Amino acid sequence: MKRKLSLLLVATLLCTLFAMPVSAREVSNPARQETAVAATAGTNYFSRTTTKLNSLNGLTASSTLSSGSCSGNSRSITSVTVNCRVSSGSSRFTLTVESPSGTIAEKLCGTSSGTYTFTEFNNQDPNGKWTVSVSSQGTVSTVTGTLKVNYSYSY
Repeated sequence: MKRKLSLLLVATLLCTLFAMPVSAREVSNPARQETAVAATAGTNYFSRTTTKLNSLNGLTASSTLSSGSCSGNSRSITSVTVNCRVSSGSSRFTLTVESPSGTIAEKLCGTSSGTYTFTEFNNQDPNGKWTVSVSSQGTVSTVTGTLKVNYSYSY
């Protein structure tokens, strides 16, 4: 009985080994007598939190955030969100996000915490410095934001 189970286990492992997909493969070009590795692709994200942003009487409070190192050579943003944690007693505010390429997007926000989605940055490179700003629409707005940038990449 033990021999049959061992044989069945070995057969299952061999089938699994030969049936598993491979993420990169070699591609031969006989005309040029060279071998190249096929491109690898994937998705990733980074998330950064601002300092506490205090905006008084319409003045702007900003925080600069670095993406850190991003995966891949060819990168493309798929979505950007900012989760805003608003202190009680805050006025309405304008949330502004600037990408490393200089694109600026704004949202008018309420007096409670929430998550805001930006599509203006899609297909841009996420690598570099991002700026998140708030401007009070009343007396004072106190907000801490968490920027999350999702992107796809390839090598």
